[in-house]
Amino acid sequence: MKYCMLLWPHANVRYQNETLKLAQSELRLMLDVFAPDAQISPYDALNLPALIIEMPGEMDAKLLRAIRGHSLLYALMEVREDGALLPVCGREEAYVGADLPGILKYKGKTNELFLQLLINVALYSGGYAHKAGGQLELLDPMCGRGTALFVAANRGWNATGTDLDKNDLSEAEKFLKRYFEYHRMKYAFKREARTLPGAKSVPVSCFSYADAPEHFKAGETCMLRLANADAARTREIFGREKFHMIVCDLPYGVQHASLGGSIEGLLARALPEWCAALKKGGTVALSFNALTLKTERVLDLMEAAGLEPMRGGAYAGFSHWVEQAVTRDIAVARRVK
Repeated sequence: MKYCMLLWPHANVRYQNETLKLAQSELRLMLDVFAPDAQISPYDALNLPALIIEMPGEMDAKLLRAIRGHSLLYALMEVREDGALLPVCGREEAYVGADLPGILKYKGKTNELFLQLLINVALYSGGYAHKAGGQLELLDPMCGRGTALFVAANRGWNATGTDLDKNDLSEAEKFLKRYFEYHRMKYAFKREARTLPGAKSVPVSCFSYADAPEHFKAGETCMLRLANADAARTREIFGREKFHMIVCDLPYGVQHASLGGSIEGLLARALPEWCAALKKGGTVALSFNALTLKTERVLDLMEAAGLEPMRGGAYAGFSHWVEQAVTRDIAVARRVK
């Protein structure tokens, strides 16, 4: 069978030129899990960003679900023998709302489509890809105003974020309350405090919500938590082996690195704690500016923390231009013990 995957267009022409490579690498990780014999190639006939997928048989339900969650999917078509394109599926339906990750604008915000890619890289690199339709646990240890958490919420997952900036967390909390109320979605909110060694108290804001009133009434809810805490103390706050994925777009400055002196210092301090907070088979996926923090150095720090770095193959295709001073890359590692 042959399929054509039309890709989401990007307004930035230079970034658009990078999307084909990024989409292909992301798709390869999905196919390696569900259809390792499938082949990918560019499709130029339409003068649109698109990929061709060729495989021995039809796509099964699990692969279709994965592709519907691809960050850059616009539509998936079956390519008939006469060249006609038959629609197969579009993007997956958002659990909360398709606009949720994109509304809140702020300086330094990471593009929500890229964060969806980063989350997919984490998911399809670990041991929980076959459970993607269930309720997984995701942590962003430097969540800012919560864009990655909102992307995870639209997958129907539980999402937890920590950040040192009280103002960013407060903005995320206010926004989510307004969003639920504007869309008349049922939700509950409470504040908690977690006590760390040294009697330091960490405030945590907790949302529980559901995609339909009857689900909320039946207790079939998802959770989103925001904790004002140092990124390196997530294991102390939430415990061991709690998360299936840890994803983070590392800041390009040093605002989160005051205790470690640099982003590299922060990673050396935080990665062992993130490893402990991961379930076995879980993954850490980090994106960063490779002009200031070398990819091999990040992978070495992951390995020193007890994780298994992922190298070569699709993982070599995630480096991409963002702006003059930023070439972004992704480093991924899995907890195997």
